[in-house]
Amino acid sequence: MSRAQVLVTLAVAFACATSPRAAAGATSDATPANGEQLLARVKSVFRAHDRPPYLVYTLIRRDTHDGIPDFENSYTLRIWCRAADRSALTRRMWNGKPYGGMDSITVAFDGAVDPGPPTADIFERALFAPASPAPDPTPLSLPTIGSTSVTRDFDYRVVRADRDGAMWRITLEPKRDPYRNRLDQLWVDATTFEIRRMRSRDHLYFGLTGQSVEDEYDAHFTERDGLPMLASIHGETAWGGYETDYTFTDVSFPPTLPAWYFDPKSYGAHRADVPG
Repeated sequence: MSRAQVLVTLAVAFACATSPRAAAGATSDATPANGEQLLARVKSVFRAHDRPPYLVYTLIRRDTHDGIPDFENSYTLRIWCRAADRSALTRRMWNGKPYGGMDSITVAFDGAVDPGPPTADIFERALFAPASPAPDPTPLSLPTIGSTSVTRDFDYRVVRADRDGAMWRITLEPKRDPYRNRLDQLWVDATTFEIRRMRSRDHLYFGLTGQSVEDEYDAHFTERDGLPMLASIHGETAWGGYETDYTFTDVSFPPTLPAWYFDPKSYGAHRADVPG
């Protein structure tokens, strides 16, 4: 679909959405007029939420290979996370209780760690993505003659936007770096513009070798006190028959956590204080 067709599709759908029949459920803000404005509204709504500085949650991971359960790579973790840098203390869980030693990880997407945290900024560029094979072009240095305010996203272009029931389905493509700008599709509430689902590109890493295969994520969101959070992710590789399901449960937001949780060198002195 061409850019002109996208604009026509948006204009027609938005006209329907703001008709008298739909006016009762419409928001008071101006309705986006094109794909760029729609994406800008979604980003603005998503990032307007205050995200707690600390969170504790349980991550359930279940792997299969060619439809057969992969028990070696399936486990449950209890995670204590500092949102500012995603530093986290983790412990394995069994029968609902943490056990064993403490491990330190940096929770992130597209890295050799489990994805998260559930409050992650999905528009943030992937931290551990491989370097792009083609560097970004060097911007030209031009004199500033005047200035105006425009709605422009520097990471994604909207190639299609369709109404899917009570939601907008937005199809994206990266403008520069497909390794760091991972989003492919978003489903957002047509009234509140809150994100309900996303499809994104990631990688499934194998052990400590650093080898990986491309992994497609289909993630669903839930809301807690108005805050959108990841509830589940289904990952499926393009080849090899690997599938991974992640479920985020028992999320809490303590006002603070001990500093030693995020300093692995201090773990040995706090074995008696291990969180459970």
